[in-house]
Amino acid sequence: MKFAPVLGSLVLFGVIVQIILGFQVSAGVDELIGTHILIGVVGLVLVLVLTAMAFRSKPATIYPKIIMVILTLVVLVQIGLGFQLLNGADALAVSHQANAFVILGLSVLIGAITMKAAKKQSNASSS
Repeated sequence: MKFAPVLGSLVLFGVIVQIILGFQVSAGVDELIGTHILIGVVGLVLVLVLTAMAFRSKPATIYPKIIMVILTLVVLVQIGLGFQLLNGADALAVSHQANAFVILGLSVLIGAITMKAAKKQSNASSS
């Protein structure tokens, strides 16, 4: 079993859950802050693992590697923004929310590239 699609699916699911939790937290449900932080940190670890897998994969082109590096940096910025919000920098709330959708878009993009590469590899091996 290949773990990259499973980890990628977990990241995508986590991003969607994070967006929902984030809007709940911004609406004043402070009890969810700890869960939101925990899922964010676990998500960062998963993204780092996927990035390492992309760089270790021989058939991977440069595009997934670049996207994974960008995704890693964006997730790090997101965590930084989140901690700034916890320290009272409420002006960064919109940036934090917008960044969440950038992470969602990059996650979908890397998923599409991975699926396309897997399909291409499957077609090549069946021919």
